[in-house]
Amino acid sequence: MKRILWSILVMACTLAPVARAQISSGPADKIAMRSTCQVTQYEMQPGQKDDAVVLKDPAGEQTVIFDTVEGGAIVSLKYQGVEHIWGWNGGGLLQMAFHNEMKNGPWTGDYNPTQAGDGTAMSPVTGIFCQGTDSLTLMTMMLDFNNNNGAYPKALVAVWGGRVNESIPAGYFSPYTLETRAHWVPNPAGEPKYYLQLDERFTHVADEKIGKFGYDFADYGPWEFGVRAISPENCPCASSSTNYLAGGWYRDESRTFGLAVAMPSNNFPGLKVSGVFNSDYGWRNRNFHLGSEDTLDGIQSKALVWYVMPGSWENALKFANQFPH
Repeated sequence: MKRILWSILVMACTLAPVARAQISSGPADKIAMRSTCQVTQYEMQPGQKDDAVVLKDPAGEQTVIFDTVEGGAIVSLKYQGVEHIWGWNGGGLLQMAFHNEMKNGPWTGDYNPTQAGDGTAMSPVTGIFCQGTDSLTLMTMMLDFNNNNGAYPKALVAVWGGRVNESIPAGYFSPYTLETRAHWVPNPAGEPKYYLQLDERFTHVADEKIGKFGYDFADYGPWEFGVRAISPENCPCASSSTNYLAGGWYRDESRTFGLAVAMPSNNFPGLKVSGVFNSDYGWRNRNFHLGSEDTLDGIQSKALVWYVMPGSWENALKFANQFPH
């Protein structure tokens, strides 16, 4: 009996490699697709060096840095060698943010999922795909900038550095993801030769209802950019009455050098769009916010697009006027 069992075991061991060889036979596996990111480090504040990804336009006029520690938000945009983003901390980048006036009994506060994070803990980037320095896609899991000041009833304590966040106040994770695809589009006016297009997908991953969100397309610029520009000027206005909303800050009254952001109004069909300026005298930055309100209840996504346009206000307006109504 022992001899029979041993013979069966020997046969199994002898046949197993053959069987494995037959399963793995066939055409050679294709080489896995690889993406190449140009990486760098960016020092936001003294002593804080963040990892980042670099995009350069095909004409070599603009260099854009996406901070992968701060949720993939844009921390730097240099055009003609001049910095156009304030970039001092996570509250002053070019990024998406969302606001909900949340009520919990007598308490009312701003629930504020933000691309960069909350200033003490940063929104984790969970994936990046690069096509050289021409385009990139980032997936961000957003933290609440206001540390649950809105008393969100299902708040999750953020995980930072592989462990529960222990900062004071603690960071809180929100059930929203943001997918950003950044790529270059030609500028018909020719100066600069390209503008940066940001395609966003905002996704709610929890089956709940919280009502309207304020959508905030935020741009924080240097203090030296002290001249405003906005079009149309009579907004908030119905998205049906205009095909775009654009605005920004410039260094001179002729508005020949600065940075504008714009979005097609059909980001928010049937709703209102607006633009808001602010000068932060404490942190010494200028900021402009494209905005609207819309709900994202239940498990669903909303697609958005906006544009980052250095150079002259005249050329930025020509570009925005071409948006489809």
